[in-house]
Amino acid sequence: RQILKQAALRRLLPEMASPAQSEFLEALYKALAKVGVQKPQCDFDDQRGNLVLNVGTGSDGVTRVVPVTVLAPQYAACDSENSRAEFVAFTAEAFGKGATDVPREFQGCGNRLLPQLWPVGKIMALQLSLPNGAEVPHCGLHGETIQLQSERVEDLVECVGVVLVCEYLAQIPGSGPMPVETLVLASDLMRWGIGFTEVLEKAMENLRARTKSGPPADKRWEYHPSGCAQSAWGDHFDAVRAALLPALVARRKRPEGAPDQGGQVVAFATPSCALATTSKNALGLCFMGDTVHTKIKPDPSRQLLSTAAFRLMKMRDAGEASNHPLSQKAGEGFVWRWLPYVPGGPPLKACGEFSVPIDAGEVEAILNAAEAGKPVPVFTHGGSGTATAGSKAAPVLETFAKKKEAANAFFKAGEFVKAIAAYDAALNVKPLPSGAEAAIAHANAAQAMLNLAASEEDETRRQGCAAEALRRGNRAGELDPTYAKAHARCAAACDILGEVQAAAEFRSRAEACGAAAEQKRETASSCASSSSSTVAPPREAAH
Repeated sequence: RQILKQAALRRLLPEMASPAQSEFLEALYKALAKVGVQKPQCDFDDQRGNLVLNVGTGSDGVTRVVPVTVLAPQYAACDSENSRAEFVAFTAEAFGKGATDVPREFQGCGNRLLPQLWPVGKIMALQLSLPNGAEVPHCGLHGETIQLQSERVEDLVECVGVVLVCEYLAQIPGSGPMPVETLVLASDLMRWGIGFTEVLEKAMENLRARTKSGPPADKRWEYHPSGCAQSAWGDHFDAVRAALLPALVARRKRPEGAPDQGGQVVAFATPSCALATTSKNALGLCFMGDTVHTKIKPDPSRQLLSTAAFRLMKMRDAGEASNHPLSQKAGEGFVWRWLPYVPGGPPLKACGEFSVPIDAGEVEAILNAAEAGKPVPVFTHGGSGTATAGSKAAPVLETFAKKKEAANAFFKAGEFVKAIAAYDAALNVKPLPSGAEAAIAHANAAQAMLNLAASEEDETRRQGCAAEALRRGNRAGELDPTYAKAHARCAAACDILGEVQAAAEFRSRAEACGAAAEQKRETASSCASSSSSTVAPPREAAH
């Protein structure tokens, strides 16, 4: 599993330091030596852009992580040799002597302790760059354990996790205060003698207090003419605020009082930028996609969190996790939940929803249709294509079939995690297999997740597996709406999640598809039987 993770990271992260990073590092090593940290104590991971300082020994040993990818551009932006020298000297002082350290005592954190969103790929990258035994405590948006091994490599940059940070306001000469966030590691929790959940609860209290002391309710969102809103806190905690305090999204209102149609859709674009609109606002979703995919994503300095869009849902409270600090109530017996946004997706299956464009071409198509008064196109992404006709189609399908057979073998052996990874490998074949073939792979992966859920004793993890099974089963249903097993697996997942009405709807679809398939088989059998005496024996053909 570790080898697979490292291979995934090599595809997600840069392979070498940039010239700006190299120049900054050279100056930083010299400055660190002046404060007592020698180069042998420094370990720079050029794939991940972190400089790990191993200071002290034994119980007094401290691991500090210098975010070179963040600091190097600021160093390069200094307008003189003197300002660059001051910047490096401050960095060495702050990290080398421990001004940015997480406090030794939990009480010393005060209001500096806060939750933060990190891309899952970034969490994995740091975990792999830390010394043996050091860990990065983290969880999903609802407190669930993130099952990294069940994610496709391409999805890692879309997923976000919750970590804990201690904020330090650095006073840099000539630049004013600069916030530095130091990650809370498992060693800090052990030193404090407090668990991750308890520390997260205190961090959430600080986030709420910081939110209340910020802009008033009517100034928390700035609205574009399209109706898409952008968070207005601008303190590097906008995205985590929208994600973990979802009532801020649910209660937002346009200044002019214009009603919003559809459900809430949000993009956690960067730490300082959350975008929110509604599922039936085509232009608002268009602005969201244009901002994230064509403005933020191409600019490394913007610190992209995720390009994915999430739907905010009010769901029935399962009960057991209701006391978790990330379980936010949405009324009596209900909690807020984030789901990947798919137009018309489950559990609502609402009509009239629009897609979030992912490139300039889709943006242009939406704007042109709106301007001409024509129906706005709705795009599907992630495996909705079919195999290309011609000479390349057959080899692709053959490769897909072989990879799917390997996944089936893992499944039959009860190695469900390996089976899911193998199904994803089959789905990664380019050009993509047909919708029907891809639907089978997604449905099989959904069943593997359901089997994992059945063997899971921890209820939070069990529901996490069920949620992933629902996502995969629903994808299968989108690719092939006639595939009964896709809907049946969605129904089974909804049973685990306590979504009785949605489970009944999926089960009804599965039964209808099954009946239609049976009728089709009977008709075909009848036709074959009646014509068998008049059909010539088939000639042997090449395959």
